[in-house]
Amino acid sequence: MNSDASWSKFYSCDVDASQQAIWQAFADAGSWKLWNPGVKSAQLDGNFATGTWFSMELPDGEIIRSRLIDVSAPQRFIDETLVGETLIQVEHSIEAVAHDQCRVVYAVNSQGPDAQAIGEAVSADFPDVLARLAKYVA
Repeated sequence: MNSDASWSKFYSCDVDASQQAIWQAFADAGSWKLWNPGVKSAQLDGNFATGTWFSMELPDGEIIRSRLIDVSAPQRFIDETLVGETLIQVEHSIEAVAHDQCRVVYAVNSQGPDAQAIGEAVSADFPDVLARLAKYVA
C-alpha cells in the first residue's frame, strides 16, 4: 500500500455543559476511563500541555503511547499516535454554541500504510465516546 495514503473523518456531539467543564474532563486524564469505555487507565507524563507524552491502557491490556502536539485551552487539543507506520492525529475541539452548550468535535486524520483501515478502527467508538462525555459533564 502507498505509504502516503491518508484518511480523515470527523464526529461531533452537542453537549449541555460549559466549555470549561468539558475542558476539565479532557485535561484530567485520570477521569477518561469514567466516560471513555476504550480507556482502562490513562496517565500523563507531566502537565496537560503541548509536548507531553501520555499512556493509555486499553481494556485488553494493550498500552498505547501518544503525545499532545497542540494544547490550546479551553478550545482544543491534538494528540498523535504512531500505529505501526501509520500516524494518527486526533483533534478534540470545543465550540461554544450557546450559554452552557457546546459542540465537541473529534477530527481524526491518519497518514501512512493502511490509513483508512487503521483510522476507521481507531475512531469506530468515537460516537459512543462523545455521547458518554456529554452525559459525564452534564
